[in-house]
Amino acid sequence: MMRRSHVAGYRAVCAIVFLLPAFACTEPRRVDRAAAPSPTSPLDARLELSDSLATPGSTVVVAVRFAGPAVASATARLSFDTTGLALQGEQQLNDGATRVMNAQPGVVRFAGVAANGFTDGRVYEFRFTVLRTAALRTMRLTVDEAHTVSRADAAASMIRKP
Repeated sequence: MMRRSHVAGYRAVCAIVFLLPAFACTEPRRVDRAAAPSPTSPLDARLELSDSLATPGSTVVVAVRFAGPAVASATARLSFDTTGLALQGEQQLNDGATRVMNAQPGVVRFAGVAANGFTDGRVYEFRFTVLRTAALRTMRLTVDEAHTVSRADAAASMIRKP
């Protein structure tokens, strides 16, 4: 009888020894932001239209292009006036990047990733049917995230336009 309680006590001590480190390591991990690389030049995100004076009924291709450090990934939103523009869809780009979009009335959320960066700066291209020419000037690009090939936060260095 004495032997069984000794074995049970030994098992209890072993369980505590093995479980104690799991409960002791509950500190939040701290991210050292100073060690993250930073882009060397500011990032400029812009919309480029195939025809800024397109007449109603015509199709316009809108390119989202980044100028500055080579961007490898980005998420953004393109807002537009649904009474003046109708989204037809995305324009196919054959550069090996992966892209995805989620269209809602008046806004398209999109993301793109290219392991070696977007070679010519084009992250995405969309096709719109013009309903009112003036609506082309009301499109707005909001960049949520952008990272360079070296994993630097390029959105933090973006050129802000009023």
